Formats: sequence, C-alpha cells, structure tokens
Amino acid sequence: MMKHISLSKGFKTLLSGMPDLSCVQIPEPETIAVSAMDIPYIRPRLLVKKNAPVKTGTPLFCDKRNPCIVYVSPGTGTVQQIVFGERRRLKEVVIALEKKEAFIRFEPLSSNSLDSVPRTTLIQQLQKGGLWQCFREFPSKDTADEAHAPPMIIVSLNGNDPFSPHPQVVLENETKAFDFGINLLNRFSKRVIVTSRQDSLERLNGVNPHITHTVPDFYPAWDPGVVLYQLKKTQEENRSWCISAEHLLLVATFLLTGTYPVKRVVTVTRSTDKRPHIITRQGAPVNHLVGDLDDTSLITTGLFNGRSVDPQSHLGFFETTLTILPDPQTEEFLGFLHPGMTRPTVSKTFLSCLTRAPKTLDCNLHGEERACINCGYCTKICPVDLAPNFIMKALLSDDIEDALSYGLLDCCRCGLCAYTCPSKIELTNILSHGMDAHYKDKE
Repeated sequence: MMKHISLSKGFKTLLSGMPDLSCVQIPEPETIAVSAMDIPYIRPRLLVKKNAPVKTGTPLFCDKRNPCIVYVSPGTGTVQQIVFGERRRLKEVVIALEKKEAFIRFEPLSSNSLDSVPRTTLIQQLQKGGLWQCFREFPSKDTADEAHAPPMIIVSLNGNDPFSPHPQVVLENETKAFDFGINLLNRFSKRVIVTSRQDSLERLNGVNPHITHTVPDFYPAWDPGVVLYQLKKTQEENRSWCISAEHLLLVATFLLTGTYPVKRVVTVTRSTDKRPHIITRQGAPVNHLVGDLDDTSLITTGLFNGRSVDPQSHLGFFETTLTILPDPQTEEFLGFLHPGMTRPTVSKTFLSCLTRAPKTLDCNLHGEERACINCGYCTKICPVDLAPNFIMKALLSDDIEDALSYGLLDCCRCGLCAYTCPSKIELTNILSHGMDAHYKDKE
C-alpha cells in the first residue's frame, strides 16, 4: 500500500522556466568527457594517457581509496585532453568521439537468472562496468560500501532539483529495465523505498506498482536524505543507501545488455523561456547543451545546491540539470524601494508574497554578508528540522560534538538555509564542510 510522507517545510514557491514534457534528441557532440568535479570525496588516479584510444566502457580513472571503483568512457575515440585544476587535481578527461562505436562487453544477465547470480558477482560486474558508484551511502553520500548490507535503499524518481528531468520522460519505454532494477535492489536490501512527487503519479502508470511512498510537490521533499529522516527508526538505518531513478536504469540496462549505456536525459532551463528535455550522451559539452549565452549569465547544475560550471566544460556523471541564471553583477540603485512583484521571498520582504504567479530567480544577493541575527528563517524552512544557525556557530567554534548533537549529519545539503538567510551567510557551505571534515577524520 502506497503511503504519504507529510512535510510542512521546504521551498513552495512556483518558479518560471519549468521544463515541459516534450523531448528532443540533439546531434552527437564532437567531444565528451568524464568529470571528477561532481564526485564527492574521490581521490582520482588516471588510468589512461593523452592520445590513447578508448572504447565505450574503457576505464579512464579510478578512486585511489578503492581501485575497484572505476569511471569509464561514455564514448569511443581518443583521449584528447586531460584537464587538471589547482594542485594538479583532476578535473576531467576529454574524449574526441569517433563515428564508429566499439564497446567493452560483459556477460549479460536475464530477468530470470538474476536470483541465481551471487551478490558478489553482481557487485564486481558493476564495479568493472563503471556503475557501482551509482549507489550512495548515508550519511556522507559517498560510494556505497559493498561489504555492508544496507537496512534500506531509497529510490527517488524526481532527481535532486526542482528542474530535474521529469520521471515520465526518464522512464518512458524503460519499464522492463526499471522492474529489473527493483529486483536487483531486493538482492542488496530487504527494504526498498521508491518515492514520487504527488503531481507525477498520474503519468507513471508503468512503474506505479513499485512506488511505496509519495511526497509533497515542494522542494526538497523527494530528496533521499529528507525521506530517510522521515522514515528511520533505528541508528543502523543511518547507513542506508540511495540511488536515483536515472542511475537505477543505467545499472539495469548495463546488466541486461552487457554494455555501458551512454544515453542521458537532461534539462536546460532559463527563466525567460521553456525548454524541452534533451536526450544526449553522458558527459556532453555544456556549450553544446546551452547554446548561445551572454556575459551576464551563470550556469549551475542546480538552483539551490548545484555547482557553477564553465561553458567550456562538460556535464558530470551525477548531473542532469543545467540552470541558466541572470547574473548582472551590478548593484540595484535604490533596490530596497522596489516592490519585487516577481521575486521569490521567504521572509515576505517583497510584494510577490501576495501573488501565486511563478517567480524568477537570479544571482542578486540583495545585500551583503553580515552577522547572524538569530531570525530563525533557516530553521523554519529546513526540511529535516535542523537549526542551521546553531550548527554553524558550533562549527565555527570547532565544537564538532555540539554540531553533531544538533543533528549535523542529518543535513541533506538542499541549500535552502543559505537561500533564505537574510544575513547572506553561506550556511550550506559551512555545514557541508563540517560534514566532510567529520567524515574524512573517520576514514
């Protein structure tokens, strides 16, 4: 029986530029890349050299912490460039595509043979195929520990952003693969949770039988971290796993076909127009997806918790959304006098709080950073009932024990606390750095 998870906190404002349900396939790009910039905690070790030929599925780099975790080429061609950042940190491996595709092949499985394959064999095949990292483990959301049997696996059908690809488009004609994926998850855990937004249910007839919980239609109710917070009852459940619907389809398709799946569904949104869903190849160039761009725009991989990306870079392994935000980089003259009829507001500063019309987001801070005033807006909007201002103060005082007692590890990094803070404090970054530091100290 499908259950409903009730939440009262989150971002409930309607936004302009929401992608529609149409879908277009764009031509193949000249280059693709595997980026290391969106992979948390990874310590990459290169496995290829410049000008080396690669097939689709050839390992390009691995994680030094566990060399079995590899990231593979989503195309056939030649290593054109290896891009490094500060302190020689690997940013991405760029592949010049060839027209003829050649695959690294594995032994395919059938739906009927899944139950007879040992768990360790499934894990090893996913690791060698470059897809084990689709499984993430709480509370850090690092790559799942294959030696650990999770008490719960959470599957989110709605991505990690308000503008993420709609599950109807992602799951279209993929019912067989999704069924196989759910059966696979049952091999790893006795409890599989599949969540969907309420407004998506009527369009998901093919997968409805697998949906166990529905969530409200406001961000980030469908985030696996929020779902875990609402459902967990024991301390052991803090080490549950999660996987997105997109990645579950990749895992299932790989095991069914024995070849690495390269197709991705992404959205490219901007407030001034509506854009369809785009079918492209994993690691496509950002400028290939966004098209023409002026100098006063910022590209991010999420409205509240994404990273800013260079138009010359490529989309990451975990990224399915590009949002183009206006970034005028100038101060508004007498901005405090403007009524703000189209600006979203949590504190009801602008008159837009009186209307239900879709609002437009931009990069304007509407002020500058100052000391915390204990207004409590971050607490009122936090979907996991934290007090981010108290956690921030504990972290800035190097009192990690206090921060943990306030619930630091329950933070889902949704970005709403930083968004709503009238003092313009980057609360999400502070809490994220605190979580990362605590996790690395335990390694």
